[in-house]
Amino acid sequence: MHSVVHMGLIDLVSPVASAVAPYLVDPVARQFKYLFLLSNNVNAMTDAMDELRAKRESTIQDIRNAELEGKACSPEVALWLQKVDTGELEVAAIKQAFDQRTNCIAMPSLNVVSNYKLGRRAFKKMEDVLQLLHTEKFDIVAKRLPPGPARELATPSMVSDVNPNLEMICQYLKENTTGIIAIWGMGGVGKTTLLKSINNEFFRAKDGMFDHVIWAVVSQDYSYEKIQSDIATSLGLPSTNANANAIHDFLKRKSFLLLLDDLWSELDLEKIGVPQPKMHHDEDKHKRMVVFTTRSEAICGVMEADKKIKMECLDLAAAWLLFKEKAGEELIASDKLIQYHAESIVRECAGLPLALITIGKAMSTKKTTTEWEYVASMMRKSKYQSIPGMKKESNFFPILKISYDNLESDTLRQCFLYCSLWGEDVEIPADELIECWMGHGLLDDFDDLNEAYSKGETIIGNLKEACLLEPVDWSKVLRLNPKYDSHVKLHDVIRDLALWITSDCGKNKQGWLVQPNTNLERLPEDCIDSEVINFSLNKIRALDGSPNCHKLRTLILSGNWQLVAISTEFFTKMHCLKYLDLSHAHITTLPDEIGGLIGLEYLNLSWTSLISLPMPLGNLQNLKYLYCQAYLLKDIPYGLIASLTKLQVLDLYGTSFYFLEERYLDELLSLTELKGVGICIKRIALLARLYHVPKQRLHLRGRGLLDFLVYQKNLYPDELINLTWVNISQSLLGSNCKTNLHELKISIITTLQELVITTQGDSSWCLSHLKTLSLVGLPQLRNVIWKDLEACHFLPSLTRLVIDGCDSLTNLCWTAELPCLQILSIMRCTELKSIITAGDESDGDATVTENGNIFNSLKELDLWDNPNLEWICEEELSLPSIERFCLTRCFKLQKLPLGLDSAKNLKIIHVSPESVWENMDWVHKDLFSHLVQVTIAGPLVPIMFF
Repeated sequence: MHSVVHMGLIDLVSPVASAVAPYLVDPVARQFKYLFLLSNNVNAMTDAMDELRAKRESTIQDIRNAELEGKACSPEVALWLQKVDTGELEVAAIKQAFDQRTNCIAMPSLNVVSNYKLGRRAFKKMEDVLQLLHTEKFDIVAKRLPPGPARELATPSMVSDVNPNLEMICQYLKENTTGIIAIWGMGGVGKTTLLKSINNEFFRAKDGMFDHVIWAVVSQDYSYEKIQSDIATSLGLPSTNANANAIHDFLKRKSFLLLLDDLWSELDLEKIGVPQPKMHHDEDKHKRMVVFTTRSEAICGVMEADKKIKMECLDLAAAWLLFKEKAGEELIASDKLIQYHAESIVRECAGLPLALITIGKAMSTKKTTTEWEYVASMMRKSKYQSIPGMKKESNFFPILKISYDNLESDTLRQCFLYCSLWGEDVEIPADELIECWMGHGLLDDFDDLNEAYSKGETIIGNLKEACLLEPVDWSKVLRLNPKYDSHVKLHDVIRDLALWITSDCGKNKQGWLVQPNTNLERLPEDCIDSEVINFSLNKIRALDGSPNCHKLRTLILSGNWQLVAISTEFFTKMHCLKYLDLSHAHITTLPDEIGGLIGLEYLNLSWTSLISLPMPLGNLQNLKYLYCQAYLLKDIPYGLIASLTKLQVLDLYGTSFYFLEERYLDELLSLTELKGVGICIKRIALLARLYHVPKQRLHLRGRGLLDFLVYQKNLYPDELINLTWVNISQSLLGSNCKTNLHELKISIITTLQELVITTQGDSSWCLSHLKTLSLVGLPQLRNVIWKDLEACHFLPSLTRLVIDGCDSLTNLCWTAELPCLQILSIMRCTELKSIITAGDESDGDATVTENGNIFNSLKELDLWDNPNLEWICEEELSLPSIERFCLTRCFKLQKLPLGLDSAKNLKIIHVSPESVWENMDWVHKDLFSHLVQVTIAGPLVPIMFF
């Protein structure tokens, strides 16, 4: 028995010894532990795993709590959880192998090698579990989530209606055709809302176009440090990395869209750390794009925007929807009178979203028609402060006023305020606006009138760039305006802003009384403390009494056609008056007391019925500007003009005062400060004496029937009426007409046969600033001859050309190449058969139609009572700028020179009578039929005062 046991032990030990032998390099005790403490190792491993599971559950709960605060599991903890999950699977596999090691009779397996390996696995795994359990300690299990490509921003409702440009801008971003996009427009028009909508489009996008969409507000008082901090936050960078180098290093290998709101000055992107925006190139897959908003078009330029998107106000339909949403659709629909007044309020807001939203909210609690009627009335009177519910903090004028405050100079700010003197929805002629600024002393220190007008045009441009003035659609301007140049207008709410500023932001409501076209029949009595009064376009019949306007500086009464009388005492208490406008009134005389306005600097008497000027006007020693384009004016007392020693502009253009006597000319020549003259001349000898006088408007006139019957009955031998030809040259017009002359009219010279235009050998001489040319009542004129020059070089700035009553003219081909011509009016030319005839030579070498530059700038062609006119041009013309044809009593006109690719901007074809259109027949006539408007009486044609 003993030998048997002995032999069994030998049999048992032998395989163990052979198995252990290869590992004798390790301590023997450790190796035996794997084998003989297998069960203990497995149990210890399992217990450690139970503790690790408990820790894992606790950690997961901490993570869930952190997620409720917008945090996410940290990468370290995520890795630890992954290791725990992996370890759990491995522990389960070891435990399963241990449980299955029994043999078929429930005895432990005697496979020494297998037990050894399993024991070793269990021991090693126990050590791994214990390391996970004890060595990983987490102070923070979750961190703030890094920003996604974009974060959603709150925007007002109706974004699709308020921001019609959203789709277009997103398309630009997707097409990779731009690097920088500018969104510009007036305050309150919805630029920020649009920018937020762009941000949200990419928040919702799934295509991953940009790695990062970054939002930053710039504003007026920005600092580079603040912008860098905003960008770093948006990118999820630590505050310590809010510097140019860190931002640049982060973004240089990223695709990003940077959204900058409210720029007021140039922003150096490189200084911030933003890599240069650019389009997508094949060698660089990273898109870098910037979109910014600004109120100034000038900022679009300095920021080198590839695309400029101007935000316009809402159309009436969209404005109505937005207002109803804010005021309450149910409230508005509850009463027809409320709806009527609501529509009036919406029209006064003129599509400005900020005004619609602010006033809409204020009206949401107004339940009676009386309240709505009152508010509508206050808005028509520009009295926004009187609207109940318009609290100071919610008033939108301070928001809009930022644009005014940001103008570069006090002069710009004053020029803006004087724009409000014109009424609502009025198109303001640019030259009238500039003359207003000149009269108020805002354009002083100019050497000649051209310099003053250029300075004025620059100011208009600056105000347009600041979105405080708006350009006018040319087609909306009154047709055939005799002073047509360019027009601007104020948005209704911006005009109300200007009036609010003039009232010291609502504190002094009497400072400026601006009430044009309000049906006033007499001057109000509440104007004692007023400094500026404008009661133009009213129904005032008389200026009587002696109003105590001791502070009054500006008085505008133009357009009161029923005004016939001014009392002798009316001006006696206006000692501070500097600017007086009585134009377009029916007054026939002026009281002598007007001479007591010794501080007066500007006086406008144009288009009145004055026959003579009173001698006391000579007392106006400070008068700088005298405008008196009054057709009936024929008498100016000798000595009056010479008394006005500070006179800079004297405009007698269009009057019947012709300076026939040389003594009057001597007076004119004595004015040393004179910088611009408007004058009508009949005698060649007198015109020669005006050689150095700075002529702004010049009328070379013969004699009409009225002259012979009423005025000058004696004929001077050198009068223009005797001429058969006129040589338009420097020797005739004078040395400074090149830069000063803006308007030239030649009329009622019944013997004139040829008009010769010549440089007399000086190729640089031309009428470079002439805007309007009129040839009127020249029945014998057969040719306009361009000697040694071309029309396009001699008249480079001409915008309006009138040819009226020139019966013998047959060739007008020279008109086609005038580069800036916008209005061409041809009237009562009985022998004219065509304006341009194929083969007509403009310069002796090439035909007009071959040159190709035909009427490139022409916007309106007016043909009136030309009985033999058959063609404008026999060939088709492109006419890229044409917007309007006016065809009246041209019964032989066969066609318009329009083809498939012609006149892309044409808006209207005005025809009278209808037979004019019916008689025309050409291939493409049907393509333009929808533009035809027929009138019975025909379009208005200005009366030409010959």
